[in-house]
Order: sequence, then C-alpha cells, then structure tokens
Amino acid sequence: MAKRISRIFLNSMFKCDNYVCHCEKDIKNVAPGQPPKTTLKLYCDINKPLHFSYAPRVGLNLTGIAGGVIEKNILGKLLAIPNGDIDKHIEFFETYGFLLPIQSDEYDSVDADAIIEVVNRIKATLYLMNAIAGQKNYKRILIYTTYLLYMPQIILNLSEVEYSTCSHRFTELIENYNLFVDLSRNQEVFGTGKYSIPDTMVGCNNPIEIEFFNAVRSGADTDLVGSKSIWFKHLFAMYTSLPFEDEKLRTIIDFFYHYQTEIGIFNEIQFGKITYYATPTRDNFTDEMKASLLKIARIVISEEINHNIIGIYPKYETDELAPAWQVNNLIQALYFSIFYMRPGLEIYKECKKPNCKRDKFFLVEATRTNKEYCCVQCSRAAATQRYRNRQLDK
Repeated sequence: MAKRISRIFLNSMFKCDNYVCHCEKDIKNVAPGQPPKTTLKLYCDINKPLHFSYAPRVGLNLTGIAGGVIEKNILGKLLAIPNGDIDKHIEFFETYGFLLPIQSDEYDSVDADAIIEVVNRIKATLYLMNAIAGQKNYKRILIYTTYLLYMPQIILNLSEVEYSTCSHRFTELIENYNLFVDLSRNQEVFGTGKYSIPDTMVGCNNPIEIEFFNAVRSGADTDLVGSKSIWFKHLFAMYTSLPFEDEKLRTIIDFFYHYQTEIGIFNEIQFGKITYYATPTRDNFTDEMKASLLKIARIVISEEINHNIIGIYPKYETDELAPAWQVNNLIQALYFSIFYMRPGLEIYKECKKPNCKRDKFFLVEATRTNKEYCCVQCSRAAATQRYRNRQLDK
C-alpha cells in the first residue's frame, strides 16, 4: 500500500501561485572608501497573478489559468542569471515574481547582496547535484559543498514572512567554535607528546603533535601555511575537541581537517571559487578523500532541499478529486523542482552556443553526453558559425 501511495504523489504535478513583482533599487553610500549598499524595494501587483506548475522531465513552467504552458524551464532561467548581476536578478523577479510573498500596498526591503546569496544557494545545490551525477567532477563537488557549508546563514525579514537559508550544524561551528580540550593532565600527552583523535577517515585514532596543538590554539606560527586563520583554528578546535559528535558531522569535520592539512588551507570561499593561503598540493587528494567528499555532498544536498521544502504538504483537490501538493511560494517551487529531479539520471546543462537566448540551461538525461545545445536552432546556428570560421581560415 505504501508503494502505491508514493507512486501516486511522485507522478502528480504540483502548482504554485505568485504575482508580478515591481522592484526599485535604493543605492546608499554608507562610508568613505566603502562600496555603496544596494537595497531592493519590492511590491507585488495582485491584479497580475502568475501560475506555475511542474511537469516531469520538463521542469517548472509558467502556465495560464487553464494550465497551458506559457513558458518552460523557469529553474533554467534562474540558473542563467549572471553571477552577482543584481539587474538581471531584478529582471527575473519582475518576470516571474519574487521568491517569497511580499506586500501589494507597501514596499518590502531586501538587501541586494543577501538576495544574490539566496539565489546562489539554489544554484549551488543544483550544480552540486550535477557534479555527482555520471562522471564525478570532484573539483566542482568540493567548491559547491564547501560554499554551502562555510557561508553564513542569510535571513530575510519581510512583512509577510521571515525566510532563512539552511543552517548546517557545521556552519554554526566553523563560525564560532573555539573551545579546546584541556590536555594538561592527559597521560598520553605526558608520555608521548601526542594526542590521539578518533578519525572517521583513517578508521582509527590519529595522533596530533602537542606542539602543533598548542601553536594552533595560541595563534603561533606553524609549518602549515594558513594555520593562523580563524576558520582553520575553529576547524582544529572541532577536530580535537568534538570526537563523539554524530557520524554526519564528524565525517564533515574529519574531511575538511585532512583536506586542509594535507592539500591546502582555505583563504577565501566565494560562489564557484576557493582560494588558498599557499598553492594546494592537489596530488594528495586521495580516494579516501573522494569517497568522504561524496558522502558529505549528499548530506549537504539533502539538508538544503529538506530545509526549503519543509512547508510543503500534501492535500486532496476538491475540484479535480486528485492528490496535489500545497506549495506556498516560488522558492519552495524551485527547490521542489530540484527535489523531483531523478538523482544521477537528470542534470542541467549549459547550452554551448555563445550568448544563447533560449534555454541557456536545460534539463537533460545525464547519459546524453552528446546533447550540447538546448534546441535545434542553437545547434544549427553553432554549426553555421563553425562553417563560417573555417571559410575565414582558408
């Protein structure tokens, strides 16, 4: 019986309603030498409703009142927003409505950088799913897993609702944890000069030199470039002082500790990019690290999606006498679209035609490695351009 009910829901499309959004930019110079702060002033037009529905293997679509598709692939449209371009974010909101409920008679204010980060987290979750599908792209897996775990939580306070991005337990600790275990009476340290840590990656206790322990704790120099950074200090405190945390958290802690002590310590983490204090020793990226990273990536994807669909619940439609889902806003609909993607079987690809104006990002089966263009028109245009280039080279 349970299998039958599950199949009914998985084969059902969900719907979501929204309103056209109007947006203005307020740019304020805060302090000399500092970049200006941009705030978005938003309101919705309740006389211009928008309707969305999800179709399997097609994705989230903008539809008419009767259910006919007006525009396909809304999630792909969001992925196509250039990173950091607030004007393109505004274009998306004014076309498809804001991500969350907003007022119609007064402005709601949202920090521009905050909303860009919210959109980036949607993108990062999907890019991470793409990276673990088919042939694994460990560089991208590392970048987007690290981004989602290291970046602080964003909170949007709107008149109609308060929204917060997913706060992973690791995220809270890497920002604040600074408690070191007292080793002054530890017999192992007294006898060997080392302190052993139960480690999930090595499968046994991992001995730490007490000189290194004391140097990191006090902020003194070590042979490890970047060991004085606050992120690494917090990570090291977690690694040495939280040996009996739950398996998921301990797996994350142990991976980042080994990665940064054996490959390189993170200096700066941005959307799509990690910089290091020293040139990373990438040859030290072992199979054990890869296996651990994949496990962590799956944990992160699960937590990101579950956090953002928690308000969705099943209901039974009176008019259609059919099961449906109650989806309350556009951000839930976008994450629910990711939820419905078939893991390992579907990915979003970027159309290879430069300056594609159709579906720059399109949903495709992961096994279709030869599918490089979103449509026949882009494929033909690219072929024509290649022919012209060859003629010019003659």
